[in-house]
Amino acid sequence: MAADRTAISGGLYMTVEQYLALDEATDAKYEYFDGYVFMLRPPSSAYDHRAVVDMAGGSVAHAALCARMALVLGNALEDSPCMTYTSDARMKLAEDHYLYPDLTVACGEETGKMITKPVVVIEVLSSTTEKRDRGSKLKAYKALPSVQEYVLIGSEYKAIEVHRRDGNFWRQYHYREGDLVELTSIGVSFPFDDV
Repeated sequence: MAADRTAISGGLYMTVEQYLALDEATDAKYEYFDGYVFMLRPPSSAYDHRAVVDMAGGSVAHAALCARMALVLGNALEDSPCMTYTSDARMKLAEDHYLYPDLTVACGEETGKMITKPVVVIEVLSSTTEKRDRGSKLKAYKALPSVQEYVLIGSEYKAIEVHRRDGNFWRQYHYREGDLVELTSIGVSFPFDDV
């Protein structure tokens, strides 16, 4: 079955089966959301001596914040059943939602090719991703029962925002320089300035 190659809002429409086959057949990285595929990183074959192609679009600040948060969480969770995963780990939110968050924390054993029970999801914001991270991704993460906290970290301004599940509701917490950031679902707190 061939995919419909109609581009809508920057994405390519295809079935879940087509997406999974595409994502697993190459070293490229794609996200799948409500039937649309979005390229995060092109396959290595797209790079040759004549052209440089890079869809990731991450800044130095974005990369540093991801690395710093992975270090902070990795150290804090060292003796815990929880594990921090980088954006190389695909996450399944629903049958029509497969994403690669910047960082994910899952507690208990994850098996197979993707994370299915994330507890904390972290996205580092940039001007090109902020609208999606605050909109459709926030809504999708809140719909997954295992997700207890969704963390947004500014890469162009100094702010950390935690969306925390509180029973049937979600509460928003804002942290700035000098604050102690709390991720209550995994029992971790760290100084804002460490990030």
